[in-house]
Amino acid sequence: MSIIKKKPRLVLILTGVSFLAGGIDSLENNLLTLGILSFLVALLNIIASFFVKKYSFNIKISLLIINAVFAALSSYLFFIAGRDKIQYGWAILSIVYLIAIAVAFRKRMKSKKIYADSIKKDE
Repeated sequence: MSIIKKKPRLVLILTGVSFLAGGIDSLENNLLTLGILSFLVALLNIIASFFVKKYSFNIKISLLIINAVFAALSSYLFFIAGRDKIQYGWAILSIVYLIAIAVAFRKRMKSKKIYADSIKKDE
């Protein structure tokens, strides 16, 4: 967990590389739509790594949403393609991303409340 906080840029690059590898695998297995989508999501993750320091929360939430939607879509496309059991992994990953979104929003609201309370005490 500490690598996520200390090196968010590295995490995004590694996520992009893993989606890139998934895209290559999809193209090799004749899943053109999934391969192209995987390349796009990989590119978004890698590009976002350059902006994550400046726009930390917005980048994080945007990519979590994009990655969750992509994982859900991948699960569906693998199911339609008749792949054996891999769609469940993608479905679980989508759920994990949705939980991460909820946790990020909850932490953000909690930190805003703490900040607002500290301002009120100072007045």
